[in-house]
Amino acid sequence: MDIPKLQVQSTQGRVGLTVHEPKQTIEQHKADQSIQQPKADMKIEQKPGKLTIDQTNAWHNLDLKNVLVRTEELVGIAKNIWMEGLARVSREGDELMRIENGGNPIAAQAKRNAGFDFTFQPGGRPAYELVQTIFQPGDAQIDIQRRDPIIDNKKREPEHHYRPGNVDVSMEQMPDLKIDWKV
Repeated sequence: MDIPKLQVQSTQGRVGLTVHEPKQTIEQHKADQSIQQPKADMKIEQKPGKLTIDQTNAWHNLDLKNVLVRTEELVGIAKNIWMEGLARVSREGDELMRIENGGNPIAAQAKRNAGFDFTFQPGGRPAYELVQTIFQPGDAQIDIQRRDPIIDNKKREPEHHYRPGNVDVSMEQMPDLKIDWKV
């Protein structure tokens, strides 16, 4: 006896996938930036200095003196000459008192007093080291006002481009099932 046979034939389905990759670009531009530094305000005030020049001693060295100084010097010289004259007269009086000791004191005194002693001493050149200079500097006042820098930033947004990917699904081979009875 023949037994019927069941024959099954299947073909598997095949799925095809096509993948389209996504694409993304990001571009970041540099920011716009400007920096300006204004100059500082500066003021300098200089008070004038004081210069004192005293050349009195240099003029005195040239024998160019004012009336008061000249008078004081002459008083001093006259006092010395008067004292010397007083001493000379006293000395000569003593010589005359001792006339009995011999000699001729009157003729000796006349001979001594007959000469005229005069010396002229002109002034020299002014000596620069005798000029006194005194300088007092004036104060300086310095005022500085700083100025802040001017900074300007402008940010720029990034450029972002995105193309999404996708997947195409297709059936490359359809599934098939065949059932057959063989007797």
